[in-house]
Amino acid sequence: MGKSRWLLKIAGVVGITAAVWIGVTKGIAAASPMFTDVPGSHWAYEKIMWSKDQGIASGYPDGSFKPSKSVTEAEFLVMLLRTYPELQVEDTKADEIWYTPYYRLAKELNLQVNQQPHELITRGHAAQLMTGTMGKALTVTEAVQFMLDEGLAEGKNGSGVEGFAPKDTLTRAEAQTFFYRLQQGGRIEDAPAKEEEENVVTGQEEDKTQQEGQAPSAMELLGVQIGDSEADVIAALGQPNRKDKISSDMTWYIYNRDLKNYAQIGIMNQEVAALFSNGTGWRFGGDNKANGLINLKSRAGKLWEESTGHSNNVLYYQMNDIQITLFTDNHENDRVDGVFVTNNSDFDYVYRINVTEDTLKAYELQVLDLTNSFRVNKGLKPLIWNEKAAVAARLHSEDMGVRDFFAHRNPDGKSVGDRMAAQGLTKFKAIGENIAAGHTSAIDAHYGWLNSLGHRNNMLTSDYTALGVGVKFINDVPFYTQNFYTAR
Repeated sequence: MGKSRWLLKIAGVVGITAAVWIGVTKGIAAASPMFTDVPGSHWAYEKIMWSKDQGIASGYPDGSFKPSKSVTEAEFLVMLLRTYPELQVEDTKADEIWYTPYYRLAKELNLQVNQQPHELITRGHAAQLMTGTMGKALTVTEAVQFMLDEGLAEGKNGSGVEGFAPKDTLTRAEAQTFFYRLQQGGRIEDAPAKEEEENVVTGQEEDKTQQEGQAPSAMELLGVQIGDSEADVIAALGQPNRKDKISSDMTWYIYNRDLKNYAQIGIMNQEVAALFSNGTGWRFGGDNKANGLINLKSRAGKLWEESTGHSNNVLYYQMNDIQITLFTDNHENDRVDGVFVTNNSDFDYVYRINVTEDTLKAYELQVLDLTNSFRVNKGLKPLIWNEKAAVAARLHSEDMGVRDFFAHRNPDGKSVGDRMAAQGLTKFKAIGENIAAGHTSAIDAHYGWLNSLGHRNNMLTSDYTALGVGVKFINDVPFYTQNFYTAR
């Protein structure tokens, strides 16, 4: 299965305070003014310019950047947390040093700081702090290995942990490269995908329900299987709440009455060609009852043998002619949060969208449903649709594609607040924005955001009451914008 089918290119976030972080999926235009010691030929030029544009790192009064200068723990911590402006950093008090609020925030986030602000930070310790922002408390060796496995870093003096040179001090140029890759949410360009996935067997014997002699590939979602007829689906689940026709061949039947059991049933030629759900209605293999997604990652190897590969927070399995895609949540110990299933022969047809106003609206509503399902499963209230916010979102998605930029602030300097106000939403308590590009589907975009801390925080902010989504395809590239809103 081609991993390029799942493009997890993550964009940035505007938090409640309207602080902007800009993610980039395409080339970065040269910033001006240039740093005197960072020519266009410098190996880290693109990353340094990106970092400057995002307000993560700045230059020195003499116009230099000092890319080879080693970084202290305090300097690295401040730049790392600036990469997530949606995190609230308190103002420095009159009797405090400039970095003190960042250390307070690091304590709240359980980051493994050494409380040695003036000591030069090592590459290994930097890896610990970066993986800490992903909710992982790892040793230096574990953190480095994770960074290498996920394509967030590469060796300095060779391959493996030793080649990463974890004891070497970190330079300013190296730090910006780390931050860039961290927020891209993807692997190093042209890096080979990891070809094996650990299959964990726990001692809890969660597979006791699997009975010998039953086909391990058998799987049902709310009683529906791949290959069932459309009539079978209606008999089992009733009429869908909505039918999202995305091409002449493919229609998603959307069941969102119970957001804890949200389901999408893909119908082609009057048969079930695809299944997706992040709910409890899954039954796998010989399970006597629907065990949902509980411990599914540890059961996957027994159900479907070895993983055929992985990409970011997506695991791929295959059994006979069935493709199984598991979406994991890296903020909850990589547990499986959603499952997508289809036939090999139908996969490309499932994702063959005919771009019309109706199909774009279908993607927008699926983003709303997925966000609300995520919120409800976390004990929050669902968001209501706001058409004015959606118009602002659509215009921004289109603008990014047409004018070839990828940011929350457009080339005219307009922010999400300006765009919402232009649609008449001038009185608000809170607004926020997530953007993304290149995602194959609404499901793909949702999990890109879910696994990125800032975007996740926006989706799980209890203060928000409404959401508008805008999806546009420009030169065959999909652009997504989520605009969150709470009226005053």
